[in-house]
Amino acid sequence: MPYHLGMDLTKSDASAQVMANLDRAAELIAESKYVVVMTGAGMSVESGIPPFRGTNGLWTKYGTPSMNGYRQFRADPEAYWDRQINAQIDEHILELRESLRNAKPHDGHFALVGLVNCGYVKSVITQNIDGLDLKAGMGDALIEIHGNRSRLRCIGCAKRTDLNDFVPLFVPDPCDECGKPVKFDAVMFGEPIVPEVMSAAREQIDRADCVVAIGTSATVRPASGLLWVANHRSRGHQSKGGARLPDAKLIEINPNPTKLSSICDVVVRMNAKTGVPALLEALMQIRVVSLAVS
Repeated sequence: MPYHLGMDLTKSDASAQVMANLDRAAELIAESKYVVVMTGAGMSVESGIPPFRGTNGLWTKYGTPSMNGYRQFRADPEAYWDRQINAQIDEHILELRESLRNAKPHDGHFALVGLVNCGYVKSVITQNIDGLDLKAGMGDALIEIHGNRSRLRCIGCAKRTDLNDFVPLFVPDPCDECGKPVKFDAVMFGEPIVPEVMSAAREQIDRADCVVAIGTSATVRPASGLLWVANHRSRGHQSKGGARLPDAKLIEINPNPTKLSSICDVVVRMNAKTGVPALLEALMQIRVVSLAVS
């Protein structure tokens, strides 16, 4: 077993199976040529950011918010920003904002950067808006498919600017390039994903021969749909160029079953904070053995 330190596993049959699956996941990645990772809320939860759904989710606690937030913003951007600046917003947004301010990357974030830097992973598509991957040192390999709450984005030309805090002190001026209103870069309900971002994510999925889903429930579309695209390419899905592609191998790292679990080649029942470092160490063990016998 390549990894023991820091894992909450007992010497039971169940934990032995987890370790065997971890080893198999590492082997699949080592055998692959182009590995893409997709991360979800389970990655952020370990940093103290509550999920929207589930037992301790913000929507469970405060109720499901309006699903037409983007339309409301488009109707009156200044009124939207007045509410944000003066904290006249839903309680779940206030709690989310505070958790984002206090959140720090955990071992899983740093290990994911290690997977990229060591060449095991080519691209990371995150559904999270917290920017923790960037704080951990992730570079150009990162695609923030739902945007980043610490940036502003023009709804016209998609120009982005950084925020010093998660809320501006004053109503932001219109875009200095096209004159359209600016909003948080994070995607709102009813807002389409920025086409260039979605296209970049799809391109990475099309190139992947192995996709690792970490801490995602695989329910939030269209992002989660990319996982099914990767696994069903030989049954109709095609690359942007029209070529029929083979299915990618799927690996899931998640402590709980998801809609994705049944179609995965390997499922590792660990959380992101311990599972990703364990995966990195398992891969390093494979590299050491490979060098020793070469």
